[in-house]
Amino acid sequence: MKRSLSWMVLLVFLLPLSAVAGPVGFGVSGGVLVPIVQQDQASGAIFGIKIRAKLFGPLMMEPNLHFGSFGKAEIAGVGSRDGSSVKHYGIDILLGGSVAKVGIKPYFFIGGGVYNTKRDGDETTNRSGWSFGPGFSLGVRPEIDIDLKGRLNIAGSDGSTSKKSVGITAGVIYYVGR
Repeated sequence: MKRSLSWMVLLVFLLPLSAVAGPVGFGVSGGVLVPIVQQDQASGAIFGIKIRAKLFGPLMMEPNLHFGSFGKAEIAGVGSRDGSSVKHYGIDILLGGSVAKVGIKPYFFIGGGVYNTKRDGDETTNRSGWSFGPGFSLGVRPEIDIDLKGRLNIAGSDGSTSKKSVGITAGVIYYVGR
């Protein structure tokens, strides 16, 4: 009896929510990852997946997952060293833009997440961090956006320093729903 009642209560709450829910976008992106003030890293590539949904008013949320790697660096007097691989997963809050509309849609975002950094010979680290930056989407159709984004990443590190990088990506977002 409790199980049936629980399912009925859940349906009573979920059906109205699905009726007012707006479109949700699923996207992929790729670009360049540039280290800032890190002599032991060179520029590399970054790829990501994300889900974009409207919260309320001009705010949107975007859970995301990024896979990147820095390139091999040449260090004077030492030689070369392979770059780190980086996984970043977190959530961004976007101000501006819009969901599933045609036209140019600029926005600004700020987000937080976990940065997993790994390099041969070094200890793997999982550090919290945050990111922010500008972006704009070009809605070519109501269900398709071309998205350009600049992201400044700041990840915690041992001691008082932090690891900083800039990701510049281009991608596509496909919206489903009404």
